Amino acid sequence: MFESCLRGLKFYFYMVGVSIKTQLQYRYAFVMNILGWAMTYAGTAITMWVMLYSFQTIRGWMFWELLFLFGLSVLSWSICIIFFFHFRNMDEYIVEGTFDRFLVRPIHPFLHVVALKFDVGAFGQLLFSIVALIIAYVQLGLNWQFSQWLIFLGAVIGGTLIQGGMLVLISGVAFWTTRSERLFWTLMWPAKNLMNYPLTIFPRVIQLLVTFVLPFAFVNFLPALLLLGKTKESFAPYWGFFTLPVGIIFFTICLKFWTIGLNHYKSAGS
Repeated sequence: MFESCLRGLKFYFYMVGVSIKTQLQYRYAFVMNILGWAMTYAGTAITMWVMLYSFQTIRGWMFWELLFLFGLSVLSWSICIIFFFHFRNMDEYIVEGTFDRFLVRPIHPFLHVVALKFDVGAFGQLLFSIVALIIAYVQLGLNWQFSQWLIFLGAVIGGTLIQGGMLVLISGVAFWTTRSERLFWTLMWPAKNLMNYPLTIFPRVIQLLVTFVLPFAFVNFLPALLLLGKTKESFAPYWGFFTLPVGIIFFTICLKFWTIGLNHYKSAGS
């Protein structure tokens, strides 16, 4: 059993290495991809600044707080993209018959899909998020204690698991329908865009939906309340403590759904 796991991990890291080397073959395109994503998110931040220049605050949130909220969301999303973004193409792997090959290789199909494309282009988003969070941290005059840094780390890991779990969940639908990417644009993308702004500006039903059904509120809004000391919201700041356990539980449920789909998988015959 141990040797089998070791062999699988060795194969996994080998595939990751091949994926990275492949993407580095075109270094100019690689660098421009990173800069392009960084500039895209920087443009969104500038749009927020222009909007706040006129209105000063949005529901009590000033620009630097919004930048922190946005940066925290992008940070976990960038890590999620590196490992899980290509899960949205699961329907293509199934329809084209590519997924059949994953079943006969010495690695679990889930890890095979994870290693299929190690998307280093997401480093552009990672770069933007780190810079944005540093600037916001300085401008807000924050001085976190060690426990607060642990909460921040838990928010990043939990946020990655929540968003990655959602991609895994959506991809699992393809085992039954052979079509899943449209669900990404219908569910994932709108929910992700909600996280750019304070959750309390949206109707109560949406707040409850993205907190207790699709827990995107735990990605950045709820931990931000705790880390920024915002106590005048409809949600208590202590909810921010639960991002990591919520992320672990949600990802486990999504992975279980994906595994059930795998067990019911029938080749498309392509």
